[in-house]
Amino acid sequence: MSGVYLHLLFALGGGLGAVLRHWTARRITHDLPLATLAVNVAGTLLLGLSLGQLEASGAGVSEDARRLVLGFCGGLTTFSSFAYQTLDLHRTRTILVAAGNILISVVLCALAFLLGQYLTG
Repeated sequence: MSGVYLHLLFALGGGLGAVLRHWTARRITHDLPLATLAVNVAGTLLLGLSLGQLEASGAGVSEDARRLVLGFCGGLTTFSSFAYQTLDLHRTRTILVAAGNILISVVLCALAFLLGQYLTG
């Protein structure tokens, strides 16, 4: 498959995921970030289920299917991609590398948020 085609599949999935995230946020309103929690958990579950099913089919995961699933779940929530990559680090490297990814991601994102607040306040 051409690179452009694979990018378009990823973009299509991402757009659909983003629309679903927005729709969910408009329907689940609460003083706690329940919509975000819902899409993070659902997106991560969907990514695990989708890639697991594709891998279990025995035919391997086609690049088309992988791009569409990763795009959709990434558009729905970046947490699904974060979870997948962290577990992949654990699988291919060590638990310490995976834990480092978690720590660095959480700390840097929190600091970036604080920096943004500082720069705009």
